[in-house]
Amino acid sequence: MANEFEVENVSLNGWKKYFKIQLFKEIDSTNSELVRRGNSLLPLLNEDGSLTVNGGIFNNTLVLAESQTSGHGRLGRFFYSPSLTGAYFSFSVVKEGGIKNPAMFTVSSAVGVCRAIKKLFGTTCSIKWVNDVFCGGKKVCGILTEGIVNSSKGIVEAAVVGIGINLATQNDFPKELREKAGGISSEEFLSEKKIDSQKLIFCCMDEITAILASGENVIPEYKKLSCLLGKELDVSPVIGQEKSFKAKALDITDNAGLLVELADGTKKILYSGEVTLHSFLG
Repeated sequence: MANEFEVENVSLNGWKKYFKIQLFKEIDSTNSELVRRGNSLLPLLNEDGSLTVNGGIFNNTLVLAESQTSGHGRLGRFFYSPSLTGAYFSFSVVKEGGIKNPAMFTVSSAVGVCRAIKKLFGTTCSIKWVNDVFCGGKKVCGILTEGIVNSSKGIVEAAVVGIGINLATQNDFPKELREKAGGISSEEFLSEKKIDSQKLIFCCMDEITAILASGENVIPEYKKLSCLLGKELDVSPVIGQEKSFKAKALDITDNAGLLVELADGTKKILYSGEVTLHSFLG
């Protein structure tokens, strides 16, 4: 059963905004919850691109969960979401005229998460294009942006951004994940500094909403935090029948594409796909 409450007059980096906040002890997925809700409220936009009443209701909704039973990331991959040591949350954005570039919500959120972690823990993170945040060479955060599509209009009317962060790993953390996934800090540090999941969530939202509200161009910071640029990659395309190939990461474009150079010297911009490094140093 959800415990719902409103947060009014929340000052987020100098500007005030109302968030409709809902807290769950346990849920299948915070993203799934918001996607279901958004789809049930369609249409979210009027013919002139302005928000409908339902669009206003759905906009700026924040769902938090203490644990998830079916947390997931890109390609439907399972995201382990135990209670006590993780922060799991999703928020919705409805924009006049629709969502033009959903990837920018992922990029903005990744930078916002890195800023929040730096502020609370003093730790500098790195970002693996396009949606993973790493600390100490291990993944501590995954971000998934999903669109609410009005098929009759053929437009994405809203974005749902889901974020899962490991504050610390527990002893029962699955063995198959321990080599790849980690936590930001130790449970002892969290206790001493009085940092819990909700404190981290609101610090992340503080940073993310400030970026989105100001329209700040975070691509330069995103590139600075990237762990891929200049590295040799294995690229596994997700869309189409193209086979996996090797490439070198050269740059990240203004609209969050990954510019790579293939073995024959040709260059290509990736907007989807999975990329892995031969060795990851964090």
